[in-house]
Amino acid sequence: MIDTILFLYAIVAIIILVGGLFLMSSSARTIPDERPWHPMADGGLDSKEFQQYMRKVTKRVHPEMVDVEPGTELMGVTFDKPDSCSLEEYKDLQARIEAIRQELEDEDEDDDGDVIIAR
Repeated sequence: MIDTILFLYAIVAIIILVGGLFLMSSSARTIPDERPWHPMADGGLDSKEFQQYMRKVTKRVHPEMVDVEPGTELMGVTFDKPDSCSLEEYKDLQARIEAIRQELEDEDEDDDGDVIIAR
């Protein structure tokens, strides 16, 4: 029984080895002998290959951008820095902060689910 398993294992190992060697040799045979085309080495900017390489891609303009000229600033935000703060605005802000803080503390203090553990 063990001899049969070893024989099958050896056959599968040989098949995998031969397949791997075949794949490596076939990929080595398909390496091109020529150097790849480079636009600046093969004729420069006026060559036919470079013109084909750099062909224009035309895209449709988004419907909301039809009337917008190139270079137009699309969105701008300016925040005014107040020179001073009135005492009344400050007190209103502090009262609002305290009200929110109280709401948050009240939400955390629900004692409905406490468990008493006796020793």
